Amino acid sequence: MVKKIRDPRSRQHIVEAAWRLLADRGLGATTMRAVAAEAGVSTGSVTHYFEDKAELINAVLLHNGKVAAQRVAEAVGERRGLDAAQRATQGLLPVDEERLTCWRVWLASWSADSSGGFAEGYQVWRSVLRKHLNEAVADGELPDGLDLPHEIGVLATLVVGTGLLAGSDMSTRDQLRRRARRTFNEHFARLAGQRSAA
Repeated sequence: MVKKIRDPRSRQHIVEAAWRLLADRGLGATTMRAVAAEAGVSTGSVTHYFEDKAELINAVLLHNGKVAAQRVAEAVGERRGLDAAQRATQGLLPVDEERLTCWRVWLASWSADSSGGFAEGYQVWRSVLRKHLNEAVADGELPDGLDLPHEIGVLATLVVGTGLLAGSDMSTRDQLRRRARRTFNEHFARLAGQRSAA
């Protein structure tokens, strides 16, 4: 019997089509048949790579997490301290189509999975933020004794709230993008200002 070869590029093409579909139309409308149509392949091609919808959605959530992590890593680059923390935060904000798609995928999948595929990546992001805020304290950009767990919690709440709002209300997303940039710039300026006031 000839073993079927699975082409990773074809599989990824299907995952990306399902990612777009899940963001645009939601979990219920993301059927194997609809994904096949979005990808321009047969339903058999989809089932060749994914046994069922649950397996496909899991692959989409993994892809979504990788996209978000890559955006954060690109935003931070080789920076450290307060600048890196600010960029790690901005890397998750839904200020462009790709990051907005990430948030819409998390929202669409939230009911099917208690975390919507978000929890693990969220903890990684918090660790990155903690690392760079600790660097900012060590480098003298932030005052010693700053309540870092509280500051991380504030930033996380602001990021998640912004993502949820942007992902659920498309009519105000441009206004929200501008407001998000301003809110986070003001918050980081306030943090930086605490050092000079100390």
